[in-house]
Amino acid sequence: MDFDQYVAARYGRLIEHAVLLGVAEGQAGTYVDRVLLEQRKRIRRADDPDPLVHEALERAIGGEEKRERSPGPFVAVAIVAVVAVVAVALSWRPSTQAMPSLFGLDGTAAEGLLDDAGFDVVLRPSRACEPDGLVLGSDPAAGRLVTEGSTVTVRTAVPSGSTCDADYPARTAAWGFIAFALGGPAPDFARTVRVVVDGSEPWALDRVAAVDQDRWSTLLEAIATAGRVPASTPTGMPRLVVRTSTPPAETCGVERPPGVGDREALRFEIDPRADDEEPGCPFTVDLYRTGGPLSGAIDGVVVYTGR
Repeated sequence: MDFDQYVAARYGRLIEHAVLLGVAEGQAGTYVDRVLLEQRKRIRRADDPDPLVHEALERAIGGEEKRERSPGPFVAVAIVAVVAVVAVALSWRPSTQAMPSLFGLDGTAAEGLLDDAGFDVVLRPSRACEPDGLVLGSDPAAGRLVTEGSTVTVRTAVPSGSTCDADYPARTAAWGFIAFALGGPAPDFARTVRVVVDGSEPWALDRVAAVDQDRWSTLLEAIATAGRVPASTPTGMPRLVVRTSTPPAETCGVERPPGVGDREALRFEIDPRADDEEPGCPFTVDLYRTGGPLSGAIDGVVVYTGR
């Protein structure tokens, strides 16, 4: 048993026990401190220290415990030390931190992140129309305060059968690009990839540069940051809204780049709002491919940050 935690949890009850045994309330702390000092090693070895501490306290108060010599200054100093330990223990509180967002991670990556943060992790598969192994949410939810060392349950996606077949290709492609932004493997890029952010002048990456996350300036970090934004959803993580179509002529007040024409794209939105909230301008990415929205290599990336 951890001595400090035992003192923090039981000190008040030990004082009450001493008073019930006939000790004046103002003197009870002296008896309790002395017994805790004397029984410290036994407390650490015991699974349940209460019986041995109560017995020692009763002996001390009843005068049955005989000392062969005067306590002397060393015991007095030790008692002072116990008092200090008690004061610290009584003020001890387990540290807490906000549950991190697991947006875009698979179960293995989420488990590693939470292990490093000092949590015990339980992975719980759950059927969903998402790529196999993708994190769906956690208990506690992202953003909630959680005590260090506590158990976190992480729900991960498993295939849900034919009912989700129509959604899998688009959602898998969208999550694949997000995984790339988070440091994962690169998707298939065309020989030249044109990038436009919030209507800026296009800039180009060749295929070799495109697979290198560092060559995307701050764009990939912006995608990762959008996934960590506190959300008002049940999971505490943003929703990923995915569709394939020709993007509208204007998104969040920014015109569609003229260079893409009327091509269809895979659009995904990282939306921190709950379903019943007013529409807004979430972080939006349009991926254009050489063979259509879901086939061929990515040759265009258009981003609307929603600012």
